[in-house]
Amino acid sequence: MAKLVVKRYATALFDIASSEGKMATYEEEVKVIIKALQDEPDFMAVLENHKVTTEEKISLLETIFTGKVENSILGLLVLLVKKGRQSEMINVLEGFLERIKKESGIVKATVTSAVALKEGQVEAIKAKLEASTKSKIELETIVDEGIIAGLVIRVGDKVVDASIKGEMQALKKQLSKLRPA
Repeated sequence: MAKLVVKRYATALFDIASSEGKMATYEEEVKVIIKALQDEPDFMAVLENHKVTTEEKISLLETIFTGKVENSILGLLVLLVKKGRQSEMINVLEGFLERIKKESGIVKATVTSAVALKEGQVEAIKAKLEASTKSKIELETIVDEGIIAGLVIRVGDKVVDASIKGEMQALKKQLSKLRPA
């Protein structure tokens, strides 16, 4: 499904949560649903199985979620099944959470390092990113020994590659442009 369609469903859920004044409730319930869908691949397999009828899928959703989540959230899940877009449930729900972050001024950033960073290092990086972006940062750290040393920092669609691997690739690119005399 196109990102635009995912965004529309996520925005619609955001607008409903906002109009009902239940943003925190919706946020928590959506997080629980995402975790359940990710932790139970068999459940998603049933929802995506073409041999299971739409009515059976809807009945399953209603049995599991009625009284446990807001009716509008359940309604969205049912609508996705009716439209044959159940494979995008997690993307739509994650889009809703991203919209909350965006409206709250929270920016997601990722720091990749060759070794695990100490808590103080993570906090220092987060503080510098918050100062430079003038936004609250939600920081994820990733360990990738393949970068050899240094850091790769991603904030939104911007990337700062200060890794040895990145430097080596840049040098290789420059050297490949040189022609023998």
